[in-house]
Amino acid sequence: MESRLVKYLLYLASLLSLISCTVVELGTEFGDQSRLEQPHLVMFYAPWCGHCKSLHPVWYELGNKLTRHPVTVARIDATLYRTAAEKYGVRGFPTIRLIGNDRTLEYVGDRTAAALSEFAIKGSRPLLPSVGSAGKLRDIRKSDDVIFLSVGTSDDTRKCLSLVAPQTVHETIIAEVTNDGIVMVDKDTRPTYINEDTEMRPDLSISKSSGIIVLKDNQVFEYTGNLADCINLVEWIKSERFSTFQVGSYPVIHPLLFLKYKIVFYYGDDKGRVSEMKKLSSERGSLAGDFYFIQINKAEYIENLISAFAEVGSVIVYEPGTEVYSYSNDPKKSIKSSVEEHTSNKAPLYGGTGVWAGTKKVWYRLSSNVLPLFYDHPFIMGIVVVVPIGLLLLCCCDEQRSKDDPIRQVRSSESHMDLLWDEDSNSKKKITAEEEECEDEEEDEDRESEDDAEEKDPDLKKEE
Repeated sequence: MESRLVKYLLYLASLLSLISCTVVELGTEFGDQSRLEQPHLVMFYAPWCGHCKSLHPVWYELGNKLTRHPVTVARIDATLYRTAAEKYGVRGFPTIRLIGNDRTLEYVGDRTAAALSEFAIKGSRPLLPSVGSAGKLRDIRKSDDVIFLSVGTSDDTRKCLSLVAPQTVHETIIAEVTNDGIVMVDKDTRPTYINEDTEMRPDLSISKSSGIIVLKDNQVFEYTGNLADCINLVEWIKSERFSTFQVGSYPVIHPLLFLKYKIVFYYGDDKGRVSEMKKLSSERGSLAGDFYFIQINKAEYIENLISAFAEVGSVIVYEPGTEVYSYSNDPKKSIKSSVEEHTSNKAPLYGGTGVWAGTKKVWYRLSSNVLPLFYDHPFIMGIVVVVPIGLLLLCCCDEQRSKDDPIRQVRSSESHMDLLWDEDSNSKKKITAEEEECEDEEEDEDRESEDDAEEKDPDLKKEE
């Protein structure tokens, strides 16, 4: 009796939470960012979409969670209001967009209330905040694992940063340092730490009076390129905006595929291997090139990427630009050795973007996606695939039988003879008509000749 009462109370509490939630249903008035009082986290849904239905409870929970933040949780039926859906590039359901503050961000990640809440809060914060004290910097570091600091920012550099900041504000933060005491502008002198705080180590120092540094993985990396080169600066910020070591899933791997850095995947959960990857990520200068290190626990993440089957414990070094990768499944070989063999071209390479690689990808997708359906659902696959093929074969056999049927052959021959007879009759009629025309022409010519003779000899006409 008590268990039933508890279940009833829990159901009533969840129902009340859904009723009291602050999820706004948008309509025709939605579509202009300038009219939004604050950023809107919008879910574009379709009533018939199963994934949308499963996301609705999470959306209501998110609405209650963000009541104290300047973000409005909303949803809109994209099948009714297609103009708004087309404006924001909605091509599937559900699609989640953070709209407002002169920016539009698409959410690609886990559909949980915690992940969506973090995305909404970070995505709606101000761009290029000022850092004038160590306390302010400490607060920023609590919320972000990767921070970019601009020191002595010029107007041209600020324009470049204003281009990339709206695109990465939900992933990292780019701040302007307004106090020279926070960042030390000389690497040759004795390292000094902010308030001697161990949390702020290593020393935040740059080699020039103006520049940009990134704080990540308990390290500091400085942009060594030309600050006036906006394209390279934006590319560097985009490439450095993630932690060097991450536990992989689709939302983590997907943005890395558009960067120029190589990716080292380890498929497994061996603690020694994971520790080795973390150590390599903190020893960035010990490897030739720039890498991201990803530990994955599901084979599908890496198998869909390389279009090949991967074994537990394997190490894959992948190049996103060329889609070339090296594969190692030797437990005695260290991850660093696998990376060094790849960079020195000593390891066999697979993949690529050629015709043969494309053929192998098609075969892998067929063998991994289509063939298992025959084993799991033979009856359904028989209806979908075998029945149409059987009907096609029956049609072909029926056509062959009609060719071999003697009665049909006689009928077809008779019809063919009739056609030939008709053609012969038409030709004969045509010849007869031509002969008659020739006879008429000869008679006309005879008459004309007789008339000419009479005109020349009138006595001949009298005798007649």
